[in-house]
Amino acid sequence: MGGRADFDELAPCLFDRDPSSQSGGERHYFYQDIWALKKLAALKPDRHNDVGSRLDGFTGQATAICPVIYWDIRSPGFNLPNFEFRKGDILDLALADKSVYSLSCLHVAEHVGLGRYGDSLDPDGTSKALRELMRILAKGGQLLLSMPIGRERVCFNAQRIWHPQKPVDVLDELRLLEFAAVSDGGDFMQGVSPSDFVDANYSCGLYCFTRD
Repeated sequence: MGGRADFDELAPCLFDRDPSSQSGGERHYFYQDIWALKKLAALKPDRHNDVGSRLDGFTGQATAICPVIYWDIRSPGFNLPNFEFRKGDILDLALADKSVYSLSCLHVAEHVGLGRYGDSLDPDGTSKALRELMRILAKGGQLLLSMPIGRERVCFNAQRIWHPQKPVDVLDELRLLEFAAVSDGGDFMQGVSPSDFVDANYSCGLYCFTRD
């Protein structure tokens, strides 16, 4: 139409003519972040510890609610108010037993022990990660956990999908306060039970635990 664009400035967008307004991103993350942020806002802790959850979703947004201490084996490439990075391994966190009141680990534990992010191979990695989270959760504290659930299997080297009851069984010192899920079809579901997702293919379980 008479204009001009240099070749190195072209940026073709060929798949955005979608009838919906926005996709909302990958729905596990979209819904889990909203669910977890509501839980954190209701708890109103003085500070929150997160282990490895995505930075451009829940973890960064949580700093608008309270200071966040973020644990991971890899360093973030930014600075943010109310955000403190501590290098640490989810299998061996430098925290005392029963010392953390507000804790989250969202879509992380399923990767542990598969080497995907530079960690060592360990067939029991996910169970060990959950037990470490259990070790540090304080009495009366809140643990927000999410992971893929359904037909149990290992998709090496990406992730594990667990039977939906298994996180409850592994975290046997804690009490499940609430369970929600994102279904195979991408729907957010409350008022459901882990047993409702035994035959799922790739759903997301959202678990809120406490220590009595």
